[in-house]
Amino acid sequence: MAWAASCLVLVAVSGCVGAVDRADFEQRMRARGGGLVSELPRDAITALRTRLGVNDIDANVLLLTAPDSRQFRLVVNEQPPQVTRFLAGREDLSSREPVLHIRVRDPQRSERLDDYSYALGALSAPQPVRVSVFDDLDSENFPVTEVSGLSRLEAVVDTALTRSGLDDAVVSVILVSRFGQEIRMVANVVSPRSEMIVEFDRTGAFLRVRQA
Repeated sequence: MAWAASCLVLVAVSGCVGAVDRADFEQRMRARGGGLVSELPRDAITALRTRLGVNDIDANVLLLTAPDSRQFRLVVNEQPPQVTRFLAGREDLSSREPVLHIRVRDPQRSERLDDYSYALGALSAPQPVRVSVFDDLDSENFPVTEVSGLSRLEAVVDTALTRSGLDDAVVSVILVSRFGQEIRMVANVVSPRSEMIVEFDRTGAFLRVRQA
């Protein structure tokens, strides 16, 4: 069985918010997903569809990272090879802003993959990915439109935090990829004392939770 992770929310403040201390307010925002909200994948996918001139995106891996998520670990049972390749040697996944990272198939050259990132309303230039003749892109990739859970990320984040049972926890990342025949969303929930992996199906429905 496999596991994945997700999250979102973006707020900038100074001083106090009403009677709420700024530090307390920012902690609550981080707990809700650190800037990961449904608008992030919605806007990123719209921008990428426009860039590529397609109605749907053939994705290999999608990763949502909350601000300052340097400490995230994805410990996945039977981790799919495309996830291992995506995470290997990546030093660009930490940011001060919520970011969507996505690896997609080139619609003009189906044997090619490119990496894109989207943050603060801007879509990056494509970064070419080395693809082996042994990589089975047809079985690894998935249509992004099938992941309806991306449109309800706030609920996914809240469920992940509740199901984790951790105090002072945050959702650091959410991973979306194909695990065998199924597309899954996996959230990494981190607290000062522990770490949990919370798994959802492609619609954002809770499946299971386990300790990382």
